[in-house]
Amino acid sequence: MFSYYGSKSKIIKYYPEPRYDTIIEPFAGSARYVLRFYDKDCWINDSYQVIYDIWTWIVQLTEEDINNIPVLLQGDNLDTLDIDYRLKYFLGFVVNSGVQSPRKTVTKWCVEKGEFKRHIERLRNYCGKLKHWKITNIDYRDIPNIEATWYVDAPYQNVTEFYKKHSIDYLELADWCRSRKGQVIACENSKADWLPFRSLKEMYGQRHKTTEVIWTN
Repeated sequence: MFSYYGSKSKIIKYYPEPRYDTIIEPFAGSARYVLRFYDKDCWINDSYQVIYDIWTWIVQLTEEDINNIPVLLQGDNLDTLDIDYRLKYFLGFVVNSGVQSPRKTVTKWCVEKGEFKRHIERLRNYCGKLKHWKITNIDYRDIPNIEATWYVDAPYQNVTEFYKKHSIDYLELADWCRSRKGQVIACENSKADWLPFRSLKEMYGQRHKTTEVIWTN
C-alpha cells in the first residue's frame, strides 16, 4: 500500500500461498503479503506506532476521504499541511522510496515518477475492503499461538540500523517461529543464520544485488 524499507512488493508473488483462512503478519510494515490475500481473515501487527497509525487510518477510509487528500507539489513540506497526522505519516512514505520512517519534503523524484497519483489509486482500489482486518501494536511474542498462516518478515538480522524500531533476539525468534501452529513463512536476506534459510529470489536494489531467502515449516 505504501513504500517501506524491506518491502517485498517486487517478489511477493514468489512466496507460498496461504494454507489457512487466517493470515498473521507479526512485523507488518507495508503488509504486502496480506494485501495479496486481503479478503481472508487478516491480522497485521507492528510495534512501530507510526505503522500502526497508518494502517488504522487506511482501513477506515472512505471515497470522500481519499478525494480530500491534497495534491502534492515538488518542494511542499508536509508539516505545513493541515491534515490528519496519520495521512501525514502515509504521505511521508510516498515522497521518498524505501525509507524506514516518514519524510517531510516532496522530492523531484516523487513528482516525476507519479508516486502521489499511484499511491492514491492504491487507496481507491482497497477502499472499504479492509475493514475486517485486525490491527495491533504489540510485541510479536504477545500474539496468541493460533492455527494460521504466519508470514514473518522481521527486521533483517544484519541491517538492523536501518529500522526505526528494533530489538530482536534472533535465537528467540527462531524458536518462536518453530513453535507456531499452522504454516510459517519466514523471510530474510542471505546473510542471516537464525534459521536454515534457502534462496528464494535475487533482487536488484539501488546500490547492489541481494538474495532473498525463506524458511518454511
